Amino acid sequence: MAWAFWIVVGYMVTIIAGTVAMYVALSRKERQYAREIAGLRSALRNEIDLRLQREGELEAGEKFQRLLINHTSDMIFLFPVAEDGMPGSFVKVNESACRRLGFERDRLLKMSMPDLEEVEAAGKGVGFSRSELLLMSDKTLIERENALQRAHVEHILEKGRVVFQRVFIAADGRRIPVEVTAERYDDASGRPAILCSARDVSEWRAVEKALHDTQQRFRDVFANSPIGMALCDGRRRLTGVNRAFLRAFGLPDEFELSRFDLFDNPFIPAEQKEAIKRGESVHFETCVDFEEMKRLYKIATSRRGQAYFEMYVHDLGHDENKNIRGYVVQLMDISERRRIEQALMESERQLRQAQKMEAMGTLAGGIAHDFNNILTPILGYTEMALHMLPENDPMREFMQEIAKGSYRAKELVEQILTFSRRAEPEGKPIHVLPIVKEALNLLRASAPQNIEFSRVIKTQNDIVVADPTQIHQIIMNLATNAIYAMREKGGTLEVRVADFVAGSSPGKAEFPNLKPGRYLRVSVRDTGVGIEKGLLDRIFEPFFTTKPRGEGTGMGLAVVHGIVANLKGDIRVESEVGIGTTFHVALPLVEGAAAEGATARAALTGGSEQVLFVDDDEDIVKVAERMLSTLGYRPTCLAQPNAALRLFKMEPDQFRVVITDQVMPGITGIELAREIGAVKPDLPVILCTCFSEAQTRQEAEAAGIKYFLGKPIMMRELADVVRRALENSRAEKITPRIEG
Repeated sequence: MAWAFWIVVGYMVTIIAGTVAMYVALSRKERQYAREIAGLRSALRNEIDLRLQREGELEAGEKFQRLLINHTSDMIFLFPVAEDGMPGSFVKVNESACRRLGFERDRLLKMSMPDLEEVEAAGKGVGFSRSELLLMSDKTLIERENALQRAHVEHILEKGRVVFQRVFIAADGRRIPVEVTAERYDDASGRPAILCSARDVSEWRAVEKALHDTQQRFRDVFANSPIGMALCDGRRRLTGVNRAFLRAFGLPDEFELSRFDLFDNPFIPAEQKEAIKRGESVHFETCVDFEEMKRLYKIATSRRGQAYFEMYVHDLGHDENKNIRGYVVQLMDISERRRIEQALMESERQLRQAQKMEAMGTLAGGIAHDFNNILTPILGYTEMALHMLPENDPMREFMQEIAKGSYRAKELVEQILTFSRRAEPEGKPIHVLPIVKEALNLLRASAPQNIEFSRVIKTQNDIVVADPTQIHQIIMNLATNAIYAMREKGGTLEVRVADFVAGSSPGKAEFPNLKPGRYLRVSVRDTGVGIEKGLLDRIFEPFFTTKPRGEGTGMGLAVVHGIVANLKGDIRVESEVGIGTTFHVALPLVEGAAAEGATARAALTGGSEQVLFVDDDEDIVKVAERMLSTLGYRPTCLAQPNAALRLFKMEPDQFRVVITDQVMPGITGIELAREIGAVKPDLPVILCTCFSEAQTRQEAEAAGIKYFLGKPIMMRELADVVRRALENSRAEKITPRIEG
């Protein structure tokens, strides 16, 4: 039984052990399954999270895509391709398409691409003109339009992406030019579709047109500008030029100009040339010699001589590498402006000279007044001394020399007044030889030492009717030009004076413009450089000169020609280059009584009448009193004009003639004459003045003054004018008046 017990126990132990083992195995298996289930659950959860994430991203992407499509400024269209190859109705359109075209979304989704396109534009895009489209029937037009649409769709599907231009018609009829980008887009089922984005290019077209118009305007301005313009690249190679530039240089085309270096040529000033090399913009004026240009650059220019240009050279900015993009060269022909400026400068110079001469005239008038007042006592006392001294008195020679010097001083003052235009030259018989001698003496002192002076006299009669200043000016101008012609190598200056008869064979050949008669010929010859034959016809023109700028005005020979013509003479020139020049001046000679009067001295004539003499200078008053007394008159001489007027009004019948100075303090000579005329109109008044201006003379004559006496007062002239005034006054009183 025990063994059975132990068998049962063993069996039970076995069962228990198996059960325990099975339990342990099942526990292990359960734990393993639990771990596997937990892993599967975690993987499933991860997969669910990933799917949810992907669905969110897809939804966000679709939302972003919708936002992007709806908010882009381009019009977006998506349409399928039908079985027959035609574009189908839109399946998707964005907000921009609806807004720009003015269609509701529902209506737009019922339309297709051909419904939006302008027929003419679509036709032109594939080869049909508007006239061809107008001639087609409706059926033919539809068939051909469908064929064109199929071909266009097929082209897009084949290429995958196509860009083309179209014109859309909006709901309100507006034409909208667009640039369409069409791409193939297969849907989820693999059926072909086309996605189009259409960009409104109206503004771009307007900008493009404005740019084109601007460029065209620039081309027009560039081509037609009166200012010459040339364009060059950064390497200073010519890229363009307008007509004005070519015309300024006398060139036919751009090719000829390309031979000429605009940036480095001998006509650009050195300073400006260096600035151009440094890349600076410059502005300068230059003189171009076209003969030199042809010689240096072998270009065919139609221009000759020289021309002045104003030039600007500008760079056109720099690129990102700081290299100059190019240059523009502007040019203006200022030759005419320079000529006008030079003429204006010459006019201004003449105006300044005229103002200077006017100032000199004013100064000369004052000097002449004071100097003549000084000369009056000298001449007066000298003449009275000569009048009183016997012929054999040794002092007479000294007095004559004093008188000669005083006469020369008087003539000098007259020349100053004439030169300063305060007195007009009055012709009278004069001797030419003394003036020639004096002029040559003046020139010899200032002439170069290598110039020899020669004077040849071959005449017994040298008297002509002229003013001494005029003859002096003729000799000085001709001789000065002769000295200038010999200034470098020296030579001989010869002045020859001779007489001849016009009308005979030689005289007529020499001076064909002269009337028959006797003439004095003054010839001024030099052995200088000579004058070219082509210039001989112009040498007497005003302002024409062959001297360098600043050395001559071109007025000397013109003045000589004018003086000779006024004296009824003639002038002729002979010249040979390298040999010398001779000027011949012919002046009418004075013969007979007039010639004798040039040197004759008439006897002094006086009287016994009462004379009132008025001058504010005490010395003149004293000498006038002595001179009048010497002539036999009974003078009353006063230095106070107001006192003289009061004296005259007290006893107006006492005086037979009044002599008064013009310039006096308190009252002028003309005013004094008016006061005297108001009291005694028939009393002759003699006005004494240093110079005689037309205005002063007219004013004096209006005041009743008929007689004039120049200063310095000379005894002979005083005697003549006083006697003439008294005799004329007496004759007027004797002549009976005829009452009307």
